[in-house]
Amino acid sequence: MSAGREATFASSVRVPLPAGVVADYVLDWGNDPQWRAQVLRFTCDPPGRAIPGQVLREELRFAGLTFRTETVVRRTTPLSASYDGGSGAVLVRGTRRVTLVDDEHCEVTTTTHVRLVGALRPFAPVLTPSYRRADHADLLRLPQVLLQHRDRPSEGVHP
Repeated sequence: MSAGREATFASSVRVPLPAGVVADYVLDWGNDPQWRAQVLRFTCDPPGRAIPGQVLREELRFAGLTFRTETVVRRTTPLSASYDGGSGAVLVRGTRRVTLVDDEHCEVTTTTHVRLVGALRPFAPVLTPSYRRADHADLLRLPQVLLQHRDRPSEGVHP
């Protein structure tokens, strides 16, 4: 998020669950408040797993500011989705991808490209390192959240 330029945040984490199970969870952005600490609310229209044209509305609290960002899912595969959009403060695009490691493990990779615009643009160099750390910490939290949900199937993740 350096001034005038796009910042890229890419992180991966290995998850001890089958790829299909993990994809069902991470490609439904409605689950984001459960594993992304800064997300206050996330709505999907239509609800559920990502499909092309689905509108994603995120309300995120970061650096003392609340960001409301609308993106649209552009492309999907059984194990990935890409999106883009933004608001008056930020332009964003990215992908979520689940990669098969073996029958019982997969890797989740998130890549997000962010550009601050408008009045926040000058603050990009200050906000970038903190957002990068928060984004990575969220992904590292994901395996534990998935394993907890596996142990409570009524909440959404079914092995």
